[in-house]
Amino acid sequence: MNALSIIVGILFALACGATGGVLFLHRARRVHQEEAHYNLHTPHLPRVATAVGALTGVVIGFLALYFASYSRGFDLVAWIGRASYLLVAGSAGVQLLTLGRIYVLLRREEDGWGRKPQKGTLGVKRLERWRQLRQQYRHDVDLRAHDDDVLAELSGVLGTPLLNARRDQSRIPFYGYLGTVCGILLMARELGGITEATETFLVLQSMAVGLVLAFQTTLVALVAFLPLRKVADLLAQRLDRLEERWLRLRDEDTTRN
Repeated sequence: MNALSIIVGILFALACGATGGVLFLHRARRVHQEEAHYNLHTPHLPRVATAVGALTGVVIGFLALYFASYSRGFDLVAWIGRASYLLVAGSAGVQLLTLGRIYVLLRREEDGWGRKPQKGTLGVKRLERWRQLRQQYRHDVDLRAHDDDVLAELSGVLGTPLLNARRDQSRIPFYGYLGTVCGILLMARELGGITEATETFLVLQSMAVGLVLAFQTTLVALVAFLPLRKVADLLAQRLDRLEERWLRLRDEDTTRN
């Protein structure tokens, strides 16, 4: 590997990082537009999204260069299997950004609800909507029915992205299984090509490549999936507790009146 190849590789990785940063920044701006409907404010999200996207892109770029550096030739099955690493890396980057944002918003809601809800939180919206419903509906059945709709809407602001994140996480193990299938296929192809004149060492070497691909891709996918799913489950539990506190406001206010 000469100096020119190294320079080209670095530029390629940087280009991947820039592409990832732009894509994640676009995602953050779209999220900001959705937050504006509820007066939520996450000023650092674009910068964080750009950094996470750039890091994800650089990782994907270096992985692609690493695989290309030791490949003896182009093999479609092998590259499909290696692409599972890239898919896992990209998915993990998106998950980190999504779960990080939900964590920040949940923590803000929890810290602000004990006292007077902070400006720019869903807690403020919760109080405003409740006061409006108290003025519009006198019958307890109507009041509770419409308040349930409000609770579902406000909970969905954080619950829907969290639900989508958990759904997207379920695809990560399948990316690993993709590499496993490709690795097994590579081994089967090498076994099918064995003849009396075949050099045993070369066959075993080729089979080892497929074996490593088969197990390592699944391992990487599971290592990425399990912590992300655990974090998502913990955030879901915190969101449930927040919903209970919002619901308690209605019960306490109804009891007093």
